[in-house]
Amino acid sequence: MFYTSDRRSENKNDRLKYDMKEPQLDSGMANIFQIDQSVVRIIDVLSTGFKLSNGKTAYGPLLVVNNEAFTLKIPPPVPNPNGKIINPLLLLDPKALAVLDIVTPKPELIVVGGGAHLSQLSEGARKYLTSIGLKVELANTRYASSTFNTLLEEGRNIAFLALPAGVTA
Repeated sequence: MFYTSDRRSENKNDRLKYDMKEPQLDSGMANIFQIDQSVVRIIDVLSTGFKLSNGKTAYGPLLVVNNEAFTLKIPPPVPNPNGKIINPLLLLDPKALAVLDIVTPKPELIVVGGGAHLSQLSEGARKYLTSIGLKVELANTRYASSTFNTLLEEGRNIAFLALPAGVTA
């Protein structure tokens, strides 16, 4: 807001008056609550998938990079020989992430959601991601989606890889 001071006025309340003739927007200010509707964000994390800001619902594992969303073919959780369930990210084949080889601009970071709990990536997938210059942040899926959305709003170029929140392995 622009105010004018009328020094000739003796009345203290008249000194600061709102001047309707002055422009009301300062070009140095931005609306921090304005969200770019063209950017694909995670609106809701479901037990079997994700609701996206573009109105679509993606079921299963999801990769979002450069404003494009891809569902991934990752094997479901399987038991190891001892009967313990193995998180699918531990079995992730780096070839499933090959789209990251061709995207430009390359993201600086990939936020990885491991389902209901934090999970490590397979050694091959981690080596692949770091070899193409991506930093990796691991979290549970709900936290990862929140981090992804926040970094997008900051204007960062990041990618998102996550299992649905219902994966408990």
